[in-house]
Amino acid sequence: MSDVNKLDNKQCPFDPDQYKYNEKIDVEVDNVAPVGSLPWALIQVYVGKLVRRNGWDAQVEYIKLLQGSTDNNVLPQIGIVDKEGTTSWQPTQEDMMACDWILLDYTLSFNLISGSGTYNNPSLPNEPVAWGYIMNPDWGHHFGTLNIKKNNADIAKIWAFLWNQGILYFDITTKPDKENCQKVENLFQNKSLVITVDGLAYNLGKPLPRRNNSVLYSFEFRYQNSEAQKLGTLLQQMQQVGQIKTFNCDWE
Repeated sequence: MSDVNKLDNKQCPFDPDQYKYNEKIDVEVDNVAPVGSLPWALIQVYVGKLVRRNGWDAQVEYIKLLQGSTDNNVLPQIGIVDKEGTTSWQPTQEDMMACDWILLDYTLSFNLISGSGTYNNPSLPNEPVAWGYIMNPDWGHHFGTLNIKKNNADIAKIWAFLWNQGILYFDITTKPDKENCQKVENLFQNKSLVITVDGLAYNLGKPLPRRNNSVLYSFEFRYQNSEAQKLGTLLQQMQQVGQIKTFNCDWE
């Protein structure tokens, strides 16, 4: 993209020639828009990325592609996600002429299908006490499904993301080297975790004091506050209806 014309101002000139990239090899290529323009943003949306204006709310306002139905009763369209949910989007004149479109980028994203667990409690053998995802033999069985979509946090594996008895657990393993391990620990311990789901941002803050863990390169991070409670409620609701949702994580 080094030859692509990058525009610095916030007002794109209405000059179609600037949206063209002409290079004659065997064929003529004529389909590259300037980075930051609306045509560029729409190209990103069409290939499945999330895009926003530079002045929009950083984590909870963006546009994305809404897939149509398989029977074509509902056609694909572009939707805007904000604190109120997802609605169909139509660009304003300002949106069309602006050159401040940027990709919405998260440090860590994963898809989650929430399950429920009963733990090993003889007094309540069939009573769910936890919701979310875990791969831990202490529970007697694994529940939930979690697939990492994007990982810039140097996390090797997520072992648990669950709500249990008023605490949200986020258990991970880092790559097996001390420098990487320290980097991930500092990220979780020293910065506030914000998780965005369906356009809603849950600011979990910093975790509770960490307990000693005998497993090398493994960490258990625990969050206990009103925002964690909201995520716990969401995990329960997801389990009840069998929803899959994307959890986008950032630290600030």
